[in-house]
Amino acid sequence: MQTKPFEKNLYDKYDNQAKQSLISVLEQNGHDIVNVKENFYADVVSTKNGKEFYSEAEIKAAWKGAWPETWEDLRIPGRKSRLLNKYDEVTFFVFRDDCKQCFVVNSEQLSDDRLKKAFGPKIRQGEMFFHIPVNEVTLIEFENNKWNEVK
Repeated sequence: MQTKPFEKNLYDKYDNQAKQSLISVLEQNGHDIVNVKENFYADVVSTKNGKEFYSEAEIKAAWKGAWPETWEDLRIPGRKSRLLNKYDEVTFFVFRDDCKQCFVVNSEQLSDDRLKKAFGPKIRQGEMFFHIPVNEVTLIEFENNKWNEVK
């Protein structure tokens, strides 16, 4: 599978902001943060009610303002399948560029039949992405210092 090479400048620009936003969502929902150390697997490990959770955050820099109606699918890079192979469950949090909105995707939604090529100016030729219909994922937004589900 073709994958985009690691770009340290993008990692440096977005990683901390994405993790801090993710921690905010998790803590608001009663999670205790266990680990945020970079290990090339889950961005945040947390616990709630004695259960361990694995969460991955990313910022979709092209998403500015309202989600464009022409974007029918949320795309998660196929290279994230390494997380699916490591954990029984992992939750993906895809944040808008300003981290005021976020799509929440459960790992069972990233099935092999949704892994397809994607095309775009910043997508490496042949790179695979999970294509998740936006009407099948939860959208949350940060407003008045609180995360709320968008109806």
